[in-house]
Amino acid sequence: MFKKIIDHEIGKGGRGMYIQCEKSKTYFDVKDFKVGTGLNVPENVLNEIELNESKSSIGVWNAELLNELNYGEDFIKRKKCLTKNDAEQLFKRTKKRQKVISISEPIFDNNYENCVVSVSYLKFTGSAYGKKYFLKKVYGIWTVIVEYEIWMI
Repeated sequence: MFKKIIDHEIGKGGRGMYIQCEKSKTYFDVKDFKVGTGLNVPENVLNEIELNESKSSIGVWNAELLNELNYGEDFIKRKKCLTKNDAEQLFKRTKKRQKVISISEPIFDNNYENCVVSVSYLKFTGSAYGKKYFLKKVYGIWTVIVEYEIWMI
């Protein structure tokens, strides 16, 4: 899942990014999902994801996941993830906008065939944007179905 999101972001032109270690909690609301996407996902799947949201928590990504990413420094700047403090120090040190991606803990349905995950980009102190992804496992491969709830500050 983690690698799929990074691959997707890089495929959309995400070059020169840093990855943040902390994963935030993911929030999900069936009504917001239906309005925001217009997808016809079975009601039981959406209800399972909404129910499983309560199990989502703040955590830290396993550093080994970064080692599995086979991108050069022009795509991912460091093979070590950044803490929130590291990101703040990066902004202060460079005094430039950066791309620090933060990926939340995914929320799955009970069969682990569908999930929702949030992605945020920190650009500079006080400047960020993000979105949610709905993914489905298709023939054993996680596939991005839709991006929704896009936001910016």
